[in-house]
Amino acid sequence: MNILIIHEIDWFKKVIFEPHHLAELLSKKHEIFVIDCKHADSKNIVNGLKGEIEYNVHRIYDNAKITVIHPPSLLLKGVNRLTHFITCKNTIKNTIIKNNIEIILLYGVATNGIQTIKISKELKIPVIYRALDVGHGLVKIPIISKIVENYEKKVIQGATKILPTTLGLGRYVKKMGGSINKIEMFPLGINIGQFKPLKKDEKLARKLGISDNDQVIIFMGTLYFFSGLIELVKKIKSNEQNNPNLKLLIVGGGPIFKKLKDLVSKLNLEEEIILTNFVPQNEIPKYISLADICINSFDVNYITDDILPTKVLEYLACKKPVLSTPLSGTKELLPDETFGISYSSSNTFFENILKLLDDKNKLKKMSQDGYEYVTKNHNWEILSNKMISLFELIIKENSKN
Repeated sequence: MNILIIHEIDWFKKVIFEPHHLAELLSKKHEIFVIDCKHADSKNIVNGLKGEIEYNVHRIYDNAKITVIHPPSLLLKGVNRLTHFITCKNTIKNTIIKNNIEIILLYGVATNGIQTIKISKELKIPVIYRALDVGHGLVKIPIISKIVENYEKKVIQGATKILPTTLGLGRYVKKMGGSINKIEMFPLGINIGQFKPLKKDEKLARKLGISDNDQVIIFMGTLYFFSGLIELVKKIKSNEQNNPNLKLLIVGGGPIFKKLKDLVSKLNLEEEIILTNFVPQNEIPKYISLADICINSFDVNYITDDILPTKVLEYLACKKPVLSTPLSGTKELLPDETFGISYSSSNTFFENILKLLDDKNKLKKMSQDGYEYVTKNHNWEILSNKMISLFELIIKENSKN
């Protein structure tokens, strides 16, 4: 099967997540082509304008090989996405025709989504839209967010099939005009060969200034404005005298990294709160091995409420207990502590971290229950095969029309 995956990220600079895993796993048995959107890079403008094709690519699995296609783009900050928006249509169409593409898996919305939908209808190629989040909600500029929302509606309404990751996202895409007959919930997956229980990495702990007596809280992932970490840092400051052995380890970078770092410095919390910025994905389980408890402290709002953050599943796969704010999309799939997760509102989040840390037996049981659940239900090796079966069915149905 010849499959085209389209996203509006830079394939090589974006933190590894679902599209990378799926593309590489599927490439073991199928021909996989990826069209991405190159990150701004003023030192590489000439190659950007020409467009590039890279062959036999892999970032995760050694025996994987995909073809990554970069449409022509002016790689200047603030301009690269606009030029990609203009040029990607021809690249998408040429890629489909040249490589006899049979089906498209679409993650892009604003930058290349509507182009993909238009070309797919012209060439009668089925498009599966993978709904991971509220796309326009991640755009902070109101006027641009509204434009992205309109594009998002067109993508959802034009797709052959829509695969939300949670029931909440299923309701969201239906609200955005997606036909109920096209919507099918498909779970998030994780690489359980990489995210797995590890013995505490003592060398890493010493490097980070973590002692044997410390109680370690870990947050990992991209640091968005809705991460809830600003308030948590302030809470730790106000309680530092009562909890001298508490450490918050933040593994990740992103939009509020500098703001967090400046706040930690201002509050003189450099010993209590450790920020690593982004680390290679294969190193992340070593950091999680240091945790007594892992957290997802997201604010509950229209952007976050319907999602299940992948980090939650990765924590559980590493056999760690989780405390999360009560995101509806997460609670519907992982309703209680028998799934390895406990819930708390933002107002009492810090206090509930402390309560859980004081209950070792509960943490141990949550760790075991969460590990058993996630390894049975969210293994990418298994889910990627189910995805292929779904693709084959969609191609067969499309050929009848």
